[in-house]
Amino acid sequence: MELVSPFFARGRSTGVLLLLLPLMACQSGDTSLTRFEDSPIIDSLLASAPHFVVNTDIEPEKWVASARLGIETDSLILGTPNSMIAIGDSVYISDRQSSVIFAVGPDGYLGRKIGTPGVAPGEFTDLWGIHHNGSNIFAFDSGRIQVFTETMEYIDSFSYSSWWREFAVSSDYILLECPGGDWLVCTRGASAPYAWNESGKFLPVLDMPDLGGANSYIASISPDGNRIAIGYHWLPYIFIYDDKFSHLQTIRFEGEDVRDFEAIGIPGEAPPEVVEPGTFSFIGRITFINSRYLVARVHRIDNYIFDLSGEDYELARKMIFRPINDPEERKNVAAKDFLLHRGYLYVVSPWEEYVYGYEFDL
Repeated sequence: MELVSPFFARGRSTGVLLLLLPLMACQSGDTSLTRFEDSPIIDSLLASAPHFVVNTDIEPEKWVASARLGIETDSLILGTPNSMIAIGDSVYISDRQSSVIFAVGPDGYLGRKIGTPGVAPGEFTDLWGIHHNGSNIFAFDSGRIQVFTETMEYIDSFSYSSWWREFAVSSDYILLECPGGDWLVCTRGASAPYAWNESGKFLPVLDMPDLGGANSYIASISPDGNRIAIGYHWLPYIFIYDDKFSHLQTIRFEGEDVRDFEAIGIPGEAPPEVVEPGTFSFIGRITFINSRYLVARVHRIDNYIFDLSGEDYELARKMIFRPINDPEERKNVAAKDFLLHRGYLYVVSPWEEYVYGYEFDL
């Protein structure tokens, strides 16, 4: 089948990292912990669960795409694609530039376009992403989340005004930015009336005056709803929770990439009243591609795939993605989202014309 720079927190990201090799567990008291923040809140999070350490110094594998979604003669034209889901044989790709959801069939050709620019039900004005919770499709549009059936028939919507457009869904709840207060990520019911859940709150708000973008986050929920992966964009940690919101493990990145990482995005020592420092992102994306594997994209063009199926997590691959027909390896694909479908790991990037597929056999 044919398939079609540093990141300021709350901006763009460029790196991707996939790993899946045996990881060594270490407790929170490990003295080798690399830190570039001073926060009692982070200290408490790191002390609340065992660590599994990722060695970022290993050489990445270089994967060249063998499939793609989108044909040169087809009418599938991606502008700024940002997320993907699969239902049956079809892949759905949300595109922010055109405010359209593209449905691509098993032959790689465009099946249909869903939505038009506008504010009516089923229309989009600023389409940030889509998720599927096994029953319904959720689309994050400007100022609202719309709910559709699996055949993209409009069901409902609810207002949600947030600068930070990261969200994730399960059969029972939605992870969204909290509407204020002391927490970054809150849970909301996945069915009407989509009420906020007071018991499900993650990532305390950090008071880091020299890190202007510290309070931004990434999140993903496994398809079976049994695991939640969540973290601050600018920190080299991924916190893993169960469906009862208990903190199970912390995935901790260590190595040269961590030691050399500069959280401050604006060099120099300009006083705060002159310019507020930006914050670079360390982790740009985390995605459960099924209920076993989690993919993380890190600030350089590296990607890690984790096996979370047992108590002893494993790191299976560290990878760099190349586009299709690129034997000279002159270009890297900076992933925005990942989708495991029909034996391929598909990668979507806002800087690529196509969605590339990589044979996946772990």
